[in-house]
Amino acid sequence: MTAEPVGDGRRPRSRWLTVALCLSLLLNVFFIGGAFWARMHMPHMPMPPAQRIEEVARQLELTPDQRTAFDHFIRVLRMRTRHLREMNEALFADSWSEYLKAQPDMSVIERSIDESGKNRRAYQLEISQAMRTFLATLNDEQRARFVEQARDLKHRDMPPLLRQLIQ
Repeated sequence: MTAEPVGDGRRPRSRWLTVALCLSLLLNVFFIGGAFWARMHMPHMPMPPAQRIEEVARQLELTPDQRTAFDHFIRVLRMRTRHLREMNEALFADSWSEYLKAQPDMSVIERSIDESGKNRRAYQLEISQAMRTFLATLNDEQRARFVEQARDLKHRDMPPLLRQLIQ
């Protein structure tokens, strides 16, 4: 007498192999689905500033001369922004020190506010001049695209330094 196959004719080992392969496939589908869901529903991580600036230059399709003017504009923008922040931080620190006093001298606070406003105005004028110099190197289409991006506060590819020009 020979042993007859049990049940559906398959050996028990192949059944376990089939179950293991199905489970593996199922786990892979869940993993890929979860990764896709996370990518679609997670908040967008902003690009680092250098990458955003490169993206702006790429979108504008700058010529080498235009790229040189753009790089100069970005350098001026960064340098002046840092300078403004340093100058106004010192002024605000003076104001806060004055507020800590029982009888703050309002003239010191008002001078700090006036001076920080003058610093901000000088900053905006310098940046405006640097931007006009850069924009003069662009053709009409590039200029329109750049201004449109700079004015769009929600535009994630535009570096925050450029977005703050219009605020």
